Amino acid sequence: MVSTKKAFFISFVFSLILFLFDFGYKSGFFTLNREHYFVSKVIDGDTIELSNGEKVRLLGINAPEISGPFGEKAKDFLSKIVEGKKVYLERDWRPRDDYGRLLAFVFVGDKNINLELVRSGLAHTFELNKISKYVKELREAEYLAMKNQMGIWKRSNITCIKLVDLKISGAEKVVLRNDCNFSIQLKNWVLEDESHNQFIFPSYFFKPKEVIEIYSANRTAKFSFNKKFPIWNREGDGLFLRDSQGLLVLFYRY
Repeated sequence: MVSTKKAFFISFVFSLILFLFDFGYKSGFFTLNREHYFVSKVIDGDTIELSNGEKVRLLGINAPEISGPFGEKAKDFLSKIVEGKKVYLERDWRPRDDYGRLLAFVFVGDKNINLELVRSGLAHTFELNKISKYVKELREAEYLAMKNQMGIWKRSNITCIKLVDLKISGAEKVVLRNDCNFSIQLKNWVLEDESHNQFIFPSYFFKPKEVIEIYSANRTAKFSFNKKFPIWNREGDGLFLRDSQGLLVLFYRY
């Protein structure tokens, strides 16, 4: 005869297994792990739509916005590789993002498309602390793209703008100094973080040795994102400064 305690334990374990399987199937973790789908549409450089209507956000990367430099190139690159083709999705521990999109590494055959986008300089690594797979490979791909100035890493000929300070607590601000021996017209230059929160500079001549501050939320400052939320992620982020042609002037990651 089975004791009451043992019977309770068996019942508890069985219930837990059922719960985990139910959660796995409802979240899509099991149903999409290494299963094949057809891609009906590419939305942008890091988001696709499957033939069943589900949207998939590629894990570990962030491609430029469509309206920004290299945004259309990233979308076109992804379209040529996956649109209308059979892909399989490999999931990590988090099944969906805050917008309800499936999160996955996308493969065509044995080719990791997330890696291909980073390797080609059409996406940067993103929130690697939130994934467990392909972290090393993504970092190596990004390093090579940066070294070879691929895509988003192509450098501006202006190399003398320096980051003096990045304050990520309290009154957030970025402090820049012009170490060039000439003034620089900043109109349409872009300062952004890894999530593509952008500050687009108005017409302004940045004088030699001048220091300017770009605040996140100070509406009375000369330069401000004018956001009601923090821009710079305290868990780690990246700062991009691009000239009016979209070329990289300054990059800093912490």
